[in-house]
Amino acid sequence: MFRKDTQHDAEQRAGAVLMETVLAIPLFMIFLGGVMWVGDLMVTRQQLVVADRYVAWNTGLRYDDKGKTDPATVHQLFFTDAAGSPSAYHIPTSSDGKIDKDYDWSHEASGQVRLKMRMPEWTRYMFNAGQVFYEAGVPLEQVSVMFGRDKEDQRHVVVMRTKKEAEPGYIRNKYGIRESGQVAEKWREIADEKWP
Repeated sequence: MFRKDTQHDAEQRAGAVLMETVLAIPLFMIFLGGVMWVGDLMVTRQQLVVADRYVAWNTGLRYDDKGKTDPATVHQLFFTDAAGSPSAYHIPTSSDGKIDKDYDWSHEASGQVRLKMRMPEWTRYMFNAGQVFYEAGVPLEQVSVMFGRDKEDQRHVVVMRTKKEAEPGYIRNKYGIRESGQVAEKWREIADEKWP
């Protein structure tokens, strides 16, 4: 009789462990998928910030050998997999670079990359484990749009030197400066004057 009760207790404990495992596995998969997804989002945000800077810089660059800023080039440069192929999960949909303001010897250029990001299948399946196991809840959306900044209208801005030759309307021409290379020398001569 003692043996029977012990065997019965052992079977109950094994059944409880099995039930706890069945309930815990989907929660563990959701947690693991979340950790990996947040890590991927952080890396992608950093890549977007660098892509924004690249677009702004190459839009404002005055030299002929500046880089291309179209979405396909940005995709190839910043969003590739380990083998160097463009990622199917991170696709730039727009790459907007423009000159915002012109000054005497420089201009203000800005850039923004908009990214269509698809959750990798394995991550999406881990997130949706609760729906699969318990047949409850709404599956996560597969596509989202991301920017390098916190808000959609924020852009990366750089101020860059523009032309080599001066134009008649430049305020610095009153000092006889004709080329941008002479600017530093002239500034040393008139260091006490505050430029407008």
